[in-house]
Amino acid sequence: MSENPFPVVDGVPPGRALLGARIRELIEAAVCVRDDEADLAAAARRVEAVTEALRAGGHRSPLLLAALDGGGHLSINNPLEGPGNPLAPPLSWAHIGPESVRADVLLGAAHEGPPGRVHGGWVAAVLDHVLGRATAAAGFPGMTASLTVDYHHGTPYAVPLTAEGRLVRRDGRKLHATGELKAGDVVCATATAILVHFSADQFPVATRAMPSTVD
Repeated sequence: MSENPFPVVDGVPPGRALLGARIRELIEAAVCVRDDEADLAAAARRVEAVTEALRAGGHRSPLLLAALDGGGHLSINNPLEGPGNPLAPPLSWAHIGPESVRADVLLGAAHEGPPGRVHGGWVAAVLDHVLGRATAAAGFPGMTASLTVDYHHGTPYAVPLTAEGRLVRRDGRKLHATGELKAGDVVCATATAILVHFSADQFPVATRAMPSTVD
């Protein structure tokens, strides 16, 4: 493999993970607060001050990789699993193997679509990411060419969920994968996808679970 052209660090920086977690909590609080119970304008000014302080720290590409024990990398600012990205739930890997992957995830009020349920776009995003990890874990990293999601039950938020994915077969560069998202024993959604295999030299991929992060 050619030399890695992307920025790599040893493990997830604790400060970045902590900042991501606190902003994640801020987002949840912001979407749930009652207008008559808080001074939202004052809160906005405080958030603005923190934002300006972070901007003053410089700007770089969001891509930052953590080298994992045993090889592979985790994209720290990934919008689905990145502990440094406040948009990420994030996914917490319970199993990454050559035949299947499984992640635990807890989506919150900020992900609500229908009342009391997760927005379908977030359900699709979680499944898409899990299927991508499954093909990569099997040794065939790929990018999604098509994704079909079937919604069987409304996906609840603030409830522990489990997402699973597996590579079914490979036809040349075409990778066929399936997955499901469950709340307990209830299958909320299933997905099938076709991904296109690309060389790992083009982008490093994680092949095993990421280390725990600060919450």
